[in-house]
Amino acid sequence: MTRIPVLTLLMLIFLPAFKAQQPPAPAAPPEAGAQSCVADFDMIEAIVRRDYAGFADKVTGREAELSVFTDRIRADVRAAIDPATCTAALRRWIGFFRDRHLDVTEKRPPSPAGAKANENTKAGNTPAEEPGQPSLRFLDDSTAVLRLPDFASRYKTAIDSLIAANRARLTATPYLIVDVRGNGGGWTASYASVIPLLYTDPIFLDGVDAWESPGNIAAVRELTASDQAPEAMKAQARILLTRMEANPGKFVTMAEDSELHLDTVYPMPRAVAVLVDRRCASTCEQFVLDARQSRKVKVLGIGTTRGLLDYGNSRAAQLPSGQRQLHVPFTRSHRLPESPMDMVGIMPDVRLRKSETDAVEFAHGYLRSAGSTQSPEKRK
Repeated sequence: MTRIPVLTLLMLIFLPAFKAQQPPAPAAPPEAGAQSCVADFDMIEAIVRRDYAGFADKVTGREAELSVFTDRIRADVRAAIDPATCTAALRRWIGFFRDRHLDVTEKRPPSPAGAKANENTKAGNTPAEEPGQPSLRFLDDSTAVLRLPDFASRYKTAIDSLIAANRARLTATPYLIVDVRGNGGGWTASYASVIPLLYTDPIFLDGVDAWESPGNIAAVRELTASDQAPEAMKAQARILLTRMEANPGKFVTMAEDSELHLDTVYPMPRAVAVLVDRRCASTCEQFVLDARQSRKVKVLGIGTTRGLLDYGNSRAAQLPSGQRQLHVPFTRSHRLPESPMDMVGIMPDVRLRKSETDAVEFAHGYLRSAGSTQSPEKRK
């Protein structure tokens, strides 16, 4: 019988629609430079200490070091006279924690291209295709290439529809290349329909814990009421909210360790290459971890993935300047502390030369070469 565990939100990276509720901060005038920067720093320090799921892990035993470093950065912040210098100082302090999910971003004015796209939409013209849209092509009768550039929740329907419309041909094609290069993450449910094509054995899924704090609980509460989030995501958020409300100041289970069991192992595709690069991050890395548990799959790339998966589900907090946001993860993977991935990433099974100019064609040749993988009927 098929048993699918509760979906996790892993990893909602930089979703400003789901930021914690708080009054909008007025933009600081240019002459307020240093004062505005100090206000942003004060809020960043307070939120990170209170809400960041990795704070205790990163700081325990380094308290004195952090204190000295904080004093030094505070001096830099007070001396900052322009936005760029301020942002650089704020990011140096964030860098102490060595977690790319923890970040400060700047508000940017809309680009002329974006304004043009809005004009086209208002005029009823068809907008240009989004770069995050999935695509499928067949190199020949034996090899399919599935391009998945983004796992954001808004692409789940498109991915599911693409797989459903081509399932018959995909399950009759010997080789599959799944190209996730440049995929910065999103929602794990977005790739759920892809997993059956790769599946050979139960897939172990590491659980996730959420840190309860006033800011984090406000973010989860806002998510439950969002009209932009998928219902499955909101349903899990409601369960999480109940647990957080009952356990102030503690980690609570967001998703248990579990295994994904499927009824069917498709004979084809019989071999799958997953193409990765340094920009494969967060949920993209979770996809790689899930996929490589199949005996059909080999991961190909020049080097490691981004290394951005230990602490996740980043929420956004507007800073007092009105010009910056802090993105702070409030969940922690059960892989820790034994198997950290932050700043490490996933090493591919097959390394490509840096001089390789056509990774898809390399993967095509690799899959067709004799003995590159075992058939799913044979166990190691």
